[in-house]
Amino acid sequence: MSASLKTWLAATLLTTGLGLAPAQAAPLRIAIGGAFTSIDPHFYNATPNHSVAMHVFDRLVDRAPDVSLKPGLALSWTPVSDTVWEFKLRPGVTWHDGKPFTADDVAFTYQRARNVPNSPGGFGGFLRAVKTVEVVDPLTLRIDTGEPAPNLPRELAFVPIISRHVGESATTEDYNSGKAAIGTGPYKFVSQTPGDRVELVRNDAWWGPKQDWDKVTLRMITNSGARVAAVLAGDVDIIDTPPVGDLEKLKADPRVTVSTTEGLRVIYLALNSLEPGAATITDNDGKPLPKNPLLDLKVRQALSIAINRDGLADRIMQKTARPTGQWLPAGTYSYAKSVTVPANDPNKAKALLKEAGFPDGFKITLFTPNDRYPNDAATAQAVAQMWTRIGVKTAVETLPWSAYATRGGKQEFGAGLWGWGSPTGEAGYLLSNVLASNNPSKGLGVFNYGRYANPALDTQIVQALATIDDGKREQLLVGAVETAAREVPIIPLFILDNAWVTRKGIVIDPRRDERTLAVDARQAQ
Repeated sequence: MSASLKTWLAATLLTTGLGLAPAQAAPLRIAIGGAFTSIDPHFYNATPNHSVAMHVFDRLVDRAPDVSLKPGLALSWTPVSDTVWEFKLRPGVTWHDGKPFTADDVAFTYQRARNVPNSPGGFGGFLRAVKTVEVVDPLTLRIDTGEPAPNLPRELAFVPIISRHVGESATTEDYNSGKAAIGTGPYKFVSQTPGDRVELVRNDAWWGPKQDWDKVTLRMITNSGARVAAVLAGDVDIIDTPPVGDLEKLKADPRVTVSTTEGLRVIYLALNSLEPGAATITDNDGKPLPKNPLLDLKVRQALSIAINRDGLADRIMQKTARPTGQWLPAGTYSYAKSVTVPANDPNKAKALLKEAGFPDGFKITLFTPNDRYPNDAATAQAVAQMWTRIGVKTAVETLPWSAYATRGGKQEFGAGLWGWGSPTGEAGYLLSNVLASNNPSKGLGVFNYGRYANPALDTQIVQALATIDDGKREQLLVGAVETAAREVPIIPLFILDNAWVTRKGIVIDPRRDERTLAVDARQAQ
């Protein structure tokens, strides 16, 4: 065979996909809008951090884009009694350093993830049901929950598995430097530039399907306009959370594709429930009040009905969100049909303030991140105007997410705008993490930033989460949602839709849990 014929055949094989096609050796560049703050997979339970960790570390149980459960490092999970689950692990899995993965690594992970030093919001809530972990053999473990825990597989889908041989002596700084960033996941850690990007390389020994991308770059571009400009210029291949005002224009642009799905994240306001209240709640002269007004139910009700949720969803979010009075979309398991969207009624709000002893209102600062959720600062500004109209003179203070999360965790806010996703697909995830009384030792109320405490609601939550029967558990969860709606410890505003923009030639499966993952992206056929 002549040299020229050999050359022609090689080129033909490449272009027809019968040889080593370029698709199997392509880099992928992803721009994430939220700030990822650590490579330590247990440091902070926030979606941007999850999006990074899920490339490097696997979980015992995994989630599909529609949040249904599927095998991860565990091939199966079976309740062998009311309080014991047995997990059969995937054979032949190795860590990125070549050492074998075993059940002992899982046992170590569930011990370590409960209490990571200096964590602003950790993973203890996902492990509160785990009382003991028994390593039966290298590929079998049993988890004793002490009491029925029907949500255990859903909760374990959040916890990245790390190795004992690396993690036992590793600090958060060791993960951030890359020294300890050794997982079993589809990509290996290469480097991190804090505040900018993480570089990854494909793990060809991964147990999952062969990945299209030989290298993946996860960039942190918190400015939404800059993200759009980057994908339109071809500087990145995928962006998440595009600005809502640009969606229609992007859908018409032949250079990109917009992919959307109904989300599971509620944007809500957390109200300070401590006494004394936050320093940012004062009388109209800026002096401390004798009592925190947010402890009065009538004040909380007034603040809620002062908000025009339809207006926020239609004008601020430009119809990319749905107004709500709870935290799950209609049709979801444990959605409470009785809890409707609170009607906007400024006059009634003023009357409630007067009944509560604040006929002239008071002053409050509403804190918000300015780079975490779509239109977060704009939403806070709109709410501030609505509250000011009823006499609660509201200033807005915006912060970058890294500073916001730290200060919010210290209860410095009188009121703060937050988002909470429910990728478990049921009401108990928010109830146990956000509305249960703060009790880190039991894994409850870890993200209860307002420090609301209601023993009766706590009882409802704990009872619901320990009920095996799906129908009875749903009734109990709905009852807890109804209690929260009556007591107004938080003020739900709207539920977001999720959107991604991909460069032409790239397809992504949109996820209801908002994670942006290279494993969900592929080259268009």
